Amino acid sequence: MPVHNARFSGDASRDIGMNRVCSCACLGIAWMAALAGCGGKETPPPVAAGKTQPPAVIPAPPKAPPSFFRDHYAKLEDCVYDWGYAQKCIAVPPGSPAHQAGANFFGPTYARNYREETQAQLRREALAGGYAQSVASDESDRSMVKSEVRP
Repeated sequence: MPVHNARFSGDASRDIGMNRVCSCACLGIAWMAALAGCGGKETPPPVAAGKTQPPAVIPAPPKAPPSFFRDHYAKLEDCVYDWGYAQKCIAVPPGSPAHQAGANFFGPTYARNYREETQAQLRREALAGGYAQSVASDESDRSMVKSEVRP
């Protein structure tokens, strides 16, 4: 029985033609991969003439810390009238600058521009907690002076 080697069987010119087809196909695939940028880093698209990149974002400057204040009172009754109950009024230390200026009590600390809201909230707490039978319903300010509280 004759042994046929598949590699050498048939027409030699047909084998060479097949090799050319395979070679061309492989080159074509390689060429397409090169055009597609296979495995390469992508480059950004060119910027059209006359167009510029947007400027970098500059962070906003830091906000100033909030300001807090407290009222100074000569009499405890004035502080209680403003804030609803005596537990919110603190005795001024003897010999302190505020005491030398005539203040005997400090009211509670509140944020700038929120005095009325703080006053209303503390008056509600005084009623709800049973610290007072009644409180003033209007905004009031019987303080002598106000001072800024520094942290």
